[in-house]
Amino acid sequence: MLRKVRKAVNSNTKKGKNVSAPPAFVTYGWCRSSYAVVLSLGRRGIDVHVGDASPLAMSRFSRYCKSFTKLPDFFVEPKRYFELTCEALKRTGAEVLLPGHEDVGIFCRHRGDLPSGVSIALPEWDNYRIAEDKFTVLDMAQEAGCPVPETIEVTSLAELKNMARTTTYPIVIKARTGNSAKGVRIVHDKDEGADMFKELVQTFGLFHERWPIVQEFLPGEAAGVCVLYDHGRCVASFAERYLRCKEQGKFGTSTLRETYDNHQLISKAVSIMDRLEWHGVAHLDFVADKNGEFRLIEINPRLWGALALALFSGIDFPYLWYLTALGKDNIGPGVIRNRKIKCRWLIGDCLAFVELIKRDKVREALRLIIPERKCYHDDFIVRDPLPLLLEISDYFTKFIKAKGSMNPVVGNMIR
Repeated sequence: MLRKVRKAVNSNTKKGKNVSAPPAFVTYGWCRSSYAVVLSLGRRGIDVHVGDASPLAMSRFSRYCKSFTKLPDFFVEPKRYFELTCEALKRTGAEVLLPGHEDVGIFCRHRGDLPSGVSIALPEWDNYRIAEDKFTVLDMAQEAGCPVPETIEVTSLAELKNMARTTTYPIVIKARTGNSAKGVRIVHDKDEGADMFKELVQTFGLFHERWPIVQEFLPGEAAGVCVLYDHGRCVASFAERYLRCKEQGKFGTSTLRETYDNHQLISKAVSIMDRLEWHGVAHLDFVADKNGEFRLIEINPRLWGALALALFSGIDFPYLWYLTALGKDNIGPGVIRNRKIKCRWLIGDCLAFVELIKRDKVREALRLIIPERKCYHDDFIVRDPLPLLLEISDYFTKFIKAKGSMNPVVGNMIR
């Protein structure tokens, strides 16, 4: 089924350009997930235009990027970001909009104001709000029959103090909305719990109704499930296992992961997204409890950082998402077979290396230098080398601006 679609869409390719395929506009071009979209579509001869707040955005310098538009930071200026993206869509003639990050929410909410003729495959605003809230989504998961960690919504500091006396440590304190482990703290004893909770509230200016949640710490392995939906129907799904993360342990953004043949895990994810009547892409994070049972931690209702793993394994989520936005209805339901591979985020491992050196963990840091055999990379392919160099430059620039932070927070990112 998938081969037939590829043949139909690529039948009018001329000198590397697919003359019949509508051009696409990809946002958040500095991120490796957006680069994977540019790579996927560009190699098929589809014109791909890129937008981002950074002039050093890695996708801008890809051989597959048709044009670049400088946009404001959507966390800081969401209204202006939307307006300038609409202007870019008109100017470039892009007919498919593929948001690269949490700007998905902006376009979900204001889809009716997009230029005429622009196609998207994004969830309804109410469903998106449920999925992005790390507390609300757990109720939905339980209703779908998926296990979740014990989680408490804190309503007062007195409640938090009483909880500290009876809780088994470690525990997790996390903001209800955030990304890349920002707004997440691991608490190891009762003495530091209240301080970490207050620090989160004060640092990010969280209102009482958006106070952090307290969650059971799960000690098992971490895995993820990636899905694409077409108006409530699962078009493609894929599981991955995290082998290494940027933060200590298997916590935070993964830097090395492998394909994972776990149909039971995929079934859990699909049951949740079916209940949400999803439309578009999403990524679900699971961690195993002490008995080895995977429990849902959160949903990323957007593209995910490790997108390249699925792409190189044979499941072309960006292209399938593009087709879904165009209303193609013959791209085949269910799980598409993939091959066993690993994929590594080079810059992520570099950031982890620096953090470990700062903590005098030299031996652990040196392990990150060892090359992985038969491994693909999120941010580098031989035929398109410039994006990696610009990714390095972009991260270094942000590192300096953030005064040495490896995971900087801007604007309304944690809420």
